[in-house]
Order: sequence, then structure tokens, then C-alpha cells
Amino acid sequence: MLPVEGTIVPLVTPFDSTDRIDSAAVGRLVAHILEAGADALMPTALTGEGPLLTGAETEAMWEATFAAAAGRVPVVPAVIATTTREAVRLASRAHAMGAAAVMTAPIVPELYAGRSRSDVRGFIEAVADATPLPVILFNYPSLTGVDLTPDFLAELADIPRVAYVKESTADSRRVHAIHRRCEGRIEVICGNPNAALESMALGCRLWITGILNVVPREARAMLHAVILDADLERARTIYYERVLPLVDLMFETSNPTGVIKAGLRARGVGVGVPRPPGSDLAAGDLARLAPLVSRA
Repeated sequence: MLPVEGTIVPLVTPFDSTDRIDSAAVGRLVAHILEAGADALMPTALTGEGPLLTGAETEAMWEATFAAAAGRVPVVPAVIATTTREAVRLASRAHAMGAAAVMTAPIVPELYAGRSRSDVRGFIEAVADATPLPVILFNYPSLTGVDLTPDFLAELADIPRVAYVKESTADSRRVHAIHRRCEGRIEVICGNPNAALESMALGCRLWITGILNVVPREARAMLHAVILDADLERARTIYYERVLPLVDLMFETSNPTGVIKAGLRARGVGVGVPRPPGSDLAAGDLARLAPLVSRA
């Protein structure tokens, strides 16, 4: 099982002016995140523009993250690959680097129709066989083309080392459905900021979502208010005033990564802008962001 509970921050990937990974900026980003008390780090997830990175860039981002973390917190790399062979290679590499666990998204695109459950299961089995580490499944159907429903997860829970699912559909009913259907064999990780409070109230003890880059301290305080203190009033205050206004802007602009990277820059952490075809926020949206970051 994971040696951590709490907030796992899916780091953005800093790029320099030549569109290369900026290792020095990774160090500054990790210092910012850890100073705020985050419990673990996750490089190259969707927030880290993982689908836009080459295999070599993915490994470079991992290496920079491990170096900056220096053993202070667990590192949980995200393995995002469209082929089983590459996913297996990356999972094995993550273990060799000292990862605490890996998260994998079963991106198994098909030109004509969705992949079968047996194809998806085969992908996950191959990744799990490649490493002795705990495996987190990432349920984000709009990215992967695969919906890890509670019934499907009950089947996947039989795979050794598959013990978690990052549930990112924003349907909080999935949390209790997975708990009930899987009977404790799969732990649900809150993966969507729009369903965070209710997911925590339903028992999620881990939170992974992109806006944690900008508000790591506030997010951790919110999770602790629910899980440790059973103080829903305090949790609601943090959620409504510090977290959700930023989340609203992410979705209103249709540019979540742009908002997160701009939010970090507003906090004094230079991480560049999204890799094309992504882009920075427009001037008007940057103006809307500034008071939200200063308030958080």
C-alpha cells in the first residue's frame, strides 16, 4: 500500500523558452509545494502534460522530481502511454528510480470503436507485472476512451498490486459505488476538484488534482478538516473561498493547465506556459486570476 495519505500534487511540467524541460524550475516548484506541506508528488500526470511528453522527456521530469524531493516525500510517477510496451518500460523505470507507486492511465485508443475490457485488462496486468509497486488506476474517460466503472473495477481488483483508483469523472456517486462493489479491495482517490468535498466525506483519504499546485496548503487543510477533524464547516469555507473560485476559472477558460501555470507564476514560481497547442491565459483572464491567487 502507499506509504502516504493526504495530498499528492500532480506537478506541472516547467518548460523553458525553447520548449525544453527546465530542471531548475522543477526544483523551485518542488520546494514551493513541499514548503506548503504536500504529502507526495506526482510528475507527468495530465496536469504535467504527460500525453505531450516523449519517453525521454518523461524520464527527465521524473529524474528532476526525485532529485528535488531528495527523499523527503514519496514520489508517484504517472505512466501515460498509448502502447503496452512503453507503459511497461516506464513502470519498470519508475521502480528503479525509487518510486513509491505508479499511476497508469489505460490509454488504449482504437480508430473505429472502443477497446474491449479484455484489452484494457491486459494493459493493466502488463503494467502491474512490470513492477512490485502499488498501482493506481486513473479513471478519466475523456482522456483514455475507457470508463473504469465500479463493476469493471471489481474485476480489475483481482490483479495483484492494483489497489487504488483516481476517480476523476466528477460523479461523487462513484465513490460509494466503488466502495460497495469492490468491498475494500480498491481504495478511491479523489481526482476531480468539483466533487472533492463530497468525495472526502464519503471516505477518500487521498486527493490528486491539478489545482493543488496553486493551493497546496489550503487543499491539505481542507482534507484534514474532513478526515482528521470532522469539521465540515471549516472544510466548506476553504473549499468555497479558496479552491473552487480557481477551479471555476479553469473550466470557464477551457484552459486548466494555463490557469494552473499562471497561478504558480502569480505565486512567484516560474514554470513557463503550456506546451503548444496549449497556451497561456489571455490578458483578461490573467487579470481575473490575480485576486483569486492573492486571496488563496
